Amino acid sequence: MTETHSDPAATLVDLAGRIMLTHGLDCRHAMRLLAIDRSEAEDLIQLGRLWSPLGIVRHERLRLFVNILMRLEWRLEHDSRAIRDALDRPLDALGGSTPADLLGERLEDLRKLRSAIATVDAPTVKWWRVGH
Repeated sequence: MTETHSDPAATLVDLAGRIMLTHGLDCRHAMRLLAIDRSEAEDLIQLGRLWSPLGIVRHERLRLFVNILMRLEWRLEHDSRAIRDALDRPLDALGGSTPADLLGERLEDLRKLRSAIATVDAPTVKWWRVGH
């Protein structure tokens, strides 16, 4: 995964794999998103490569997925456990569906999911006033 890619599709595939590997995301998410088998999904994560051609629609699906993951990273402060949990937790903004449920659905559903990330419960920081 250290080689540089001049092909934007290869770069996107590599980025998706890196994010999934970093946070220990289940390969079933990639399987569902791209309609690929387990071994191809594992190669996506481990090697940053796909065997099958990406194509226009799959490229858009993967682009949205990467954007969703990046939004989750930012919102959940790069907490891998929280990111994994958020993918499997129902959201009111999705009508009670989980983000993972929508990964295999239409592009419109992925766009809706991207917007719904703003409703994921984010960690709160408590401030305490300490007297002198």
